[in-house]
Amino acid sequence: MISDNKEQVLNALQEFITTRESLQKLESTNMKNYLFGVSWTLTQLHIVALLQREGMLNNTSLAEKLNVSKPAITKAMKNLLEHHIVDIKQMEGNKKEIHYMLTDKGNELALLHEQLHEEAKGQYLKLLESFSDEQLETINNFLYSLTEHLKMQMMK
Repeated sequence: MISDNKEQVLNALQEFITTRESLQKLESTNMKNYLFGVSWTLTQLHIVALLQREGMLNNTSLAEKLNVSKPAITKAMKNLLEHHIVDIKQMEGNKKEIHYMLTDKGNELALLHEQLHEEAKGQYLKLLESFSDEQLETINNFLYSLTEHLKMQMMK
């Protein structure tokens, strides 16, 4: 039998997941992701942020660092290339391997994306102010345990 506290945590977790999924759907049509006249996916924005941080990367490196499939990167890149956010560069001596780098417009988009992240971070920090240090430690332990559990499921 599940204790009342555990049942409440499970219900709260399910509510969180459902609400977060609804928010993600809403954000996909939200003006926050509508920059330069285009509605960007989170994958595309994370690619831009990663390229700004690390410089030129190929499809495989992007997929590994973002923990998404290579086809997902290829699909995201198509739109980024069409809107001149990224350019392709082929390395000397290896014309087969394609590397991506940001254009000036891509650097602008990366800056805007970073501003959105800072705004979200500020909102989370404000929320966390209502918890004691002991509660924050419990929340932190739970989230790390949950993340490790999810990572193990992904490896199956």
